[in-house]
Amino acid sequence: MKKIKFRFFLDYEKEEKWVNEMAAQGWHLRRNIISFFVFEQGEPGKYIYRNELVVGEKKDYCEFLESLNIECVSKFGVWAYYRKEAADGAFELYSDAPSKIKYLKSISRLFIPMAILSILIGFFNIFTGLTASPVAFMSINLGFLNVFLGLLMYVPIRKIQKRKKHLELDLHIFEG
Repeated sequence: MKKIKFRFFLDYEKEEKWVNEMAAQGWHLRRNIISFFVFEQGEPGKYIYRNELVVGEKKDYCEFLESLNIECVSKFGVWAYYRKEAADGAFELYSDAPSKIKYLKSISRLFIPMAILSILIGFFNIFTGLTASPVAFMSINLGFLNVFLGLLMYVPIRKIQKRKKHLELDLHIFEG
């Protein structure tokens, strides 16, 4: 039995938590595309899921994960979902603070330019629409949509920055 759910998340950790809650209920992720998640019914709590931003093809990385009995369930765009059987124990992709900080920086390096670009394109479209363009109405609306999406990206960027600062503070405290 399959179940398709639509959920929009601005926080990748909340998304991962929700997927793990679904797995605990016996709904195992098989694929996700943007905000659509396809689940298959199975044994409750059988798998633990992790998501990750993956830029480019990393065949060696996938082979390494497979050697640890970690399955790549779904990859769409730059986001990938992995799972491992819960019976095998805890499953973390980034288990120490320095690697987690490095990972959060890589997410920020992707999101910040996208947000800035979206806002700039939005202002360009608004300006183009105000200068008597034949498609002024559409251009202005598209411009406001771009600005809105750019500003919306501030939410995950801010959360990632906070997580990174907490990890850096913890690391600094433990290193003395």
